[in-house]
Amino acid sequence: MLNITRHNKLLLVLVSSIIFAVFIIAWARQDNPIFRPLVQDMRLVDAVLISDILDQERIAYYADVKNHMLYVDQAKTEHARISLAKVGIVINYPKIIKHSDLDEAYQAFLEQNSRAQAEAELWEQPWFIEVMRLTMAAIILIVFILSVVRPALLAFISEQDKS
Repeated sequence: MLNITRHNKLLLVLVSSIIFAVFIIAWARQDNPIFRPLVQDMRLVDAVLISDILDQERIAYYADVKNHMLYVDQAKTEHARISLAKVGIVINYPKIIKHSDLDEAYQAFLEQNSRAQAEAELWEQPWFIEVMRLTMAAIILIVFILSVVRPALLAFISEQDKS
């Protein structure tokens, strides 16, 4: 039958701990795009122009045809809005304004953006989710080390002391 020594058990626990830690860190650093609405009613805008601009800027987006909405990656929302402002489209809900003067469009965008950042709550900041994931990963790793790895190492050390 299979004879597993205490030393092999310790190695198994340590290897599985390292693999678990790597998976937790990979999960915490994973970049899953969160899509947010950019245009809430595609019937009010030139959808082809907007999609062409987003394609040129390599911004991930998808269109919900049923609800007439256009979604972009949350991390690139500001970049998308700046790109649209460069061609004169300023999205200021509930209205979408198309400016003929690009400087005026860009100034309107900057004013709207600064107002939104000043009024945003802490949990609405773009960095908040990533910090929370890293914090949760750190807590999981600390608990795992204290509850599994430390007792395994203590058992191995106490076995060596007895020998």
